[in-house]
Amino acid sequence: MTIVIDNEPKRMCFKCEQVKLNTEFYREGRPYCKECERTDAAKRMREYNGTLRGKASQALQSSHKTIKKQGYEVLDDLTVEQIIEVFEFFDGVCAYCEGKFEQSQLSMDHIIPLSKGGANTQSNIVVACQSCNKRKHDREIRARFAKEKHDEIHRYIKFVSGDESLVNELEEVVLKMISEKERESK
Repeated sequence: MTIVIDNEPKRMCFKCEQVKLNTEFYREGRPYCKECERTDAAKRMREYNGTLRGKASQALQSSHKTIKKQGYEVLDDLTVEQIIEVFEFFDGVCAYCEGKFEQSQLSMDHIIPLSKGGANTQSNIVVACQSCNKRKHDREIRARFAKEKHDEIHRYIKFVSGDESLVNELEEVVLKMISEKERESK
């Protein structure tokens, strides 16, 4: 409800309970002043960005911004859901050093950097700890890590992109493990 004090239309914010000018509210009918709404929005964003979906959304926005700002002409079909899948696949483990970390200490890394023509796709991202991501920077994996890690990451790329030979190889390994388990249980 608007009241007039000293010829100025004012009303009370229901959050901070202060009487303020109408111009300090976004519009008529909003119960909180701009300051209280901004404070609440900032708190909600911090909470959201602490979730996996929020982290994935931030990573996607950041990669889109980099592509646009730098003028990279790369395939760009990555989605928030795919980033979430990659984070869940790695389950808190850095793809490079294989250390276990809290989600807040991990970030999305492009295997082949965007600056080197790498695509912004699910098959070109992994989860990396801050230290490894900083060490790798915009270099190829082989330039910063052992050849074995390079080969392992490329097997992962084939797996994510559905490479038939790798899928068949993994299927054989899994079937062998199942039959061994069945024999043990008899």
